[in-house]
Amino acid sequence: MDEKVGKFWDHYVTKKASRLFKEEEIVFADIAKRLKLFYHLLGGEKAKELHITDKRSIKTSRTLLEKFSGTGKTFFLAWQDEKGIYLPSSLSYFPLRAYNEMHYYWLIAMLANVNIKTKKIENENINAANGLIEKYAGFSEFYAYAHPFLITNYPELSTIESSSEGSSADNYPNPLWIYPSLSTSGKLLTTEDEEDVERQNDEPRKSETLQMKKKSEQIDDKKETDGLLLFLPESILSFMEQVRVDRQENDSFDEDALYNAEDLDEITLGQKDANLSARIKMDLDISANSIEEYPLGKGHFIDEWDYKYEVYLKNYVCIKPIVSLHTEPIELPKRLEKMMRCIQSELDLMELDRIKRDNLPYGDEINIDTWIDYKGHQNRSNHPQRFFETFERKTRDMSTLILADVSLSTEAGITQEIRVIDMIQDALMVFSESLHRLQDRFAIYTFSSIKNTKVNFHLIKNFKESYNDNVRGRIHAIKPGYYTRMGAGIRESAKILEKQQSANKLLLILSDGKPNDVDRYDGRYGIEDTKKAIEEVKQKGITPFCITIDIDAKEYLPYLFGRNSYAVIRDAKKLPKVLPEIYMNLTK
Repeated sequence: MDEKVGKFWDHYVTKKASRLFKEEEIVFADIAKRLKLFYHLLGGEKAKELHITDKRSIKTSRTLLEKFSGTGKTFFLAWQDEKGIYLPSSLSYFPLRAYNEMHYYWLIAMLANVNIKTKKIENENINAANGLIEKYAGFSEFYAYAHPFLITNYPELSTIESSSEGSSADNYPNPLWIYPSLSTSGKLLTTEDEEDVERQNDEPRKSETLQMKKKSEQIDDKKETDGLLLFLPESILSFMEQVRVDRQENDSFDEDALYNAEDLDEITLGQKDANLSARIKMDLDISANSIEEYPLGKGHFIDEWDYKYEVYLKNYVCIKPIVSLHTEPIELPKRLEKMMRCIQSELDLMELDRIKRDNLPYGDEINIDTWIDYKGHQNRSNHPQRFFETFERKTRDMSTLILADVSLSTEAGITQEIRVIDMIQDALMVFSESLHRLQDRFAIYTFSSIKNTKVNFHLIKNFKESYNDNVRGRIHAIKPGYYTRMGAGIRESAKILEKQQSANKLLLILSDGKPNDVDRYDGRYGIEDTKKAIEEVKQKGITPFCITIDIDAKEYLPYLFGRNSYAVIRDAKKLPKVLPEIYMNLTK
């Protein structure tokens, strides 16, 4: 009974303390696509994506009811960084739904005009707001209503614009302003080494996704003396032994893990081994330099594009070419034979007609008409003996390199029996069979990465090697790797294609997600480097085309490849059949 009364009182006081209009609430997810388009129309950076922000703590005065209910300490405020822009999951400051929706568009316009690198963010907000009011009549009308209403409903706001000093921390947060990043400063720990990555990758994981960026802090909880110390009484010979016993808080399954993560103000990360596999995928605001660089191994180095400074980082990425040895040669799997018979009918249509050449001094057959003319000629000695003919198959001057992303995400299951990597293997086999029957020149490579120090570039088939059972064996041996440093894979593939003497060169990229890695390559940095690599490929006269099974790819692929240079396959099980069809359409 006491618990029910407590819950009722908490709900009642919290509702009374709230100054929001929940019945007129606008949810970000409902208008996210329109907001992104609006951001681009206002000149916002196309590589930035829209995300949901987490609440942040700000010291401010509170009403008596807020103190009773424990609310009024944290707020959802708009901000941005180099990777993206972050907005509240919902807005309900105004009693009219139309104004709450306009509030989102106002924040988008502010985000497109506020310089995040300035130290005087208050002045930036004031100047940006004045600019929007002067330039757009709709925003002028909205601000004329919203500003007085907020000051009336939230008297704490009246002190913000009168004095810019400390306004982002000491006064009530302004819902119309853009705030600094959630990034934290402090000691950052090194991440696990490559062996830890390999060990964790072998463990199956079932996880949920946290749909917001969280503030994070790393602590050093990896102590060598951590354990249980056993000893005997002093009267007996002393005996000490360290036993690694780590009684963790999370050694029981938590059904509410996702809910609890959303409610936390800050995620704290440690280095102790977990008893349970990670259950929640989350986007944490961790500085990129928190990850140490591994020593460089054998291989060669290529450049990478740094969009922040608009320069190439010379010899920054280490490419490690790899070929699988001692793979078992295999024939085309029987499960793919029926599919190949269906594709063969389409391949027959692409067979180019044989061209007849006659009046040759030698050839495959004798042209009877020419031979009769020769025999019937009065002066045979002066008559040219060119009565042979031959048939030549006109071939297409085409070289194709298919680059497959085999990152860790390809381990994901499509069904209980089929994984993404299985469909990639089947697709590469069917693709190879098709091009082999068309007698088109092609090569196959795969790639995955662990930071800039190791980009594994696997050779499956080069241009000089003929397609055979050994190549099928290498395709069958493909396994998921680590991460997707796509710019490096594209540049290395372009170097190989550039050496081919064909008039037409095609780079087919097979991917299951956007560029990412464990260092700063995640997010916008990876997008911009990949875009630059695509531009380099086009300048070399190579045609790039991306095929992906990522259903969210339409958010970033047009920016990377252009509108007509990619295809999204929603059903990964159709990839083996669709891949050759796309190739045939591209090369007709």
